[in-house]
Amino acid sequence: MGGYDATVGADPSTPLQFFTLPGNTCPYAQRTLITLYELGIPFDITEVSGRPMPDWYLKINPRGKVPAIRIPTCDYEVVYESAICNEFLCDYVTFTLNKHQELMPQDAVMRARIRLLNDHCDNIFSKTQFTYLMNKDTDRDIQLANDMEEALMVYEEALEKSGGPYFLGNQFTLADLHILPFIQRLVVSLRHWKGYSLPQDKFSRLLDWFSLCLERESVKKSSMDDEKIIRVYQRFMDANYSFGGLNQNKT
Repeated sequence: MGGYDATVGADPSTPLQFFTLPGNTCPYAQRTLITLYELGIPFDITEVSGRPMPDWYLKINPRGKVPAIRIPTCDYEVVYESAICNEFLCDYVTFTLNKHQELMPQDAVMRARIRLLNDHCDNIFSKTQFTYLMNKDTDRDIQLANDMEEALMVYEEALEKSGGPYFLGNQFTLADLHILPFIQRLVVSLRHWKGYSLPQDKFSRLLDWFSLCLERESVKKSSMDDEKIIRVYQRFMDANYSFGGLNQNKT
């Protein structure tokens, strides 16, 4: 990995090119970075900076978001949106590289469970997390914390149903790495700005899951430390950031 110049083109000797923000501060990009590490796919990192995103990157991903991946060996195909990137990478390993992977099982029911959990993360849980974090009306904090805990209960129940230690049982999958970057940021940011911690009596399984996930090498290599998370989020707090609409507080 070495930051090949994306303005020129993808390094043809590298199977995949991964685009992310400097310092890998984006939780969506962290999902895909964890996937790449877990699958053991060689890749080259290109960091993208600027607001708005530079023109060269908009030619690669017109949405101007990270992550994105480009595949020189597949006629420079570009894939973006983290959930799509991660499923693509699993299929790439299975069908193009003809290797075994377990992040996305072949069983139809298990695949559906992963997608439903991931949909819940993106469309339900994340909104409650960032709305609570960014709320300035302390009278609403208890209700917003309750809303977030209700959304998180889906994961506690998934662990109970599967028997753990991961959401689908013994195997770490796309369901685990999809929400993990957000739980990492939740634990640090809510403790720092709200004095809040996930209650052990409600989320004993989820907290055990979190501790186990943090021990994975892919997670260690892709994560920010607590101080960096606070520095990054301080900018969001100062700007009353919308988080792409996830912060649903009225301004």
